[in-house]
Amino acid sequence: MPKSVKNTLRNSFFQTFGAFTITGLNFILILIYAHLLGPEGLGDLSTSQAQVLIWVTLVDLGLSSALISALTLAEGETLTEGESSELARQGFRTQDLINRVLFIRLVGASVGSIFIYIFSWQHATDVDGVFNEEIFWQAMAYVPYLFSVALMLTADAYCKFRGRQGLGVVSVLIGVLATVLLPAYLAFQGYGITYLLLAQSWGGILSAFIIWVTFFLTPTRPLSENLAESATNCRESRRISRKLSFSSSWGITAWHALTKDAWPYAITFGAVVLWQRLDLITASHLLGFAEAGLYVLAVRLSAVPILMATSVGHAIFPDLQRVGRDAPAKVVIYIGAFTKFLFRYGVLIGAGILLFLSGLIYPFFPKYKVALELLPWFLPGIWAYWLHSFIVGGLFSLRRYRDVVLSYITAACVYLLVLIPLTKLFGLVGVALASNTFPIVLFICVYQVAKRYEILPKDFRISGSYTYQEARMVMEVKRKSLGFLPFVRT
Repeated sequence: MPKSVKNTLRNSFFQTFGAFTITGLNFILILIYAHLLGPEGLGDLSTSQAQVLIWVTLVDLGLSSALISALTLAEGETLTEGESSELARQGFRTQDLINRVLFIRLVGASVGSIFIYIFSWQHATDVDGVFNEEIFWQAMAYVPYLFSVALMLTADAYCKFRGRQGLGVVSVLIGVLATVLLPAYLAFQGYGITYLLLAQSWGGILSAFIIWVTFFLTPTRPLSENLAESATNCRESRRISRKLSFSSSWGITAWHALTKDAWPYAITFGAVVLWQRLDLITASHLLGFAEAGLYVLAVRLSAVPILMATSVGHAIFPDLQRVGRDAPAKVVIYIGAFTKFLFRYGVLIGAGILLFLSGLIYPFFPKYKVALELLPWFLPGIWAYWLHSFIVGGLFSLRRYRDVVLSYITAACVYLLVLIPLTKLFGLVGVALASNTFPIVLFICVYQVAKRYEILPKDFRISGSYTYQEARMVMEVKRKSLGFLPFVRT
């Protein structure tokens, strides 16, 4: 098996294992909340979370992907062109880039916190001017999560670039475990929603601390002899201030390296956040907290297969960046093979996962039967999300930013147009139907973009047979799909 494919499988395993474990832990907590708080309490708590999580857009800003892109590009320039660029001459200043990303994210978290404070104050003040402190502090209790996720995302992006997905997954798992056990304990002790939200908000700080301490205690291994030689020759030029600089030669280069790739990821991530959060907020405001609580359980179950595509996409992103840089033709094979495979088996896999989860949950929570009956309505969206995910990864690897961003904006606009009308017409089913529109429209758009730029051949048929190269890749992955496990030799 080619080393790149084997690494992708190994990284996919770590990311998928981590995503499922994290989802499992959070889902256990949701079940505890569902049992102790009931549908109305669960809807109230989840709505407070969603109203904070919308502002994660200002924290993410596409910087994880931009950081990986900048470091990958710098790595390629250093290894192939020596000192041809400022990034290469500075040894591509990994630590400095990370500091800049963290600075931007903390500023974004601060701005988001200010907006949440303003909206929370207005929401807690009734028409007569009476201020309700309980409503205000419940709305503010989850705000520390913004700063927590800023630290965690930056540390985890560095793990992905260094090929240490295992460290990133374990660290995040420890943080999630801590913020599941503590609020679960508080819930059983009868604490209010405000305390439960606060107890869930700090796990990313612990995860980031574990990652940075591990890297600090682990000696850094040079990427290559060329890189080490370049770093030695440029030792004098690297003795510049560690303070953030907007005017120095390195500062201008560093900010440009981050921002030139960050904007498309920021916009696409913002569109995804709106899709994932506005449905619950709309359900709670139009249908009430009890209906929102039922929807929370359904959407958490439907998120399991979504997380599979997301985790694999995150795992292969650094590899796709390198493939897009070094051998763009191979991207066509990757995308074609994965797209045809998911077209054939995506619905069956998604339906099997949801059926299994429904059978597992219903005997213990029969009062949430309505939530389980919503699950089939999510299947078209799950299928479309899977199909679009690998195409988008390929488009990003070849820097087709403008068309991807337009596709996401189009899908978000359609979603926003139908969300409220469908919710008013069909209730919870309408919310689920509206949720499907975003991935379906997105897949249609990016599929057309991929064929326009021949990332998928113009004669590509999604229902057609595999080409020789696609079939070879699929068979190789199937034959040695266990080779990424640490305890299996290939």
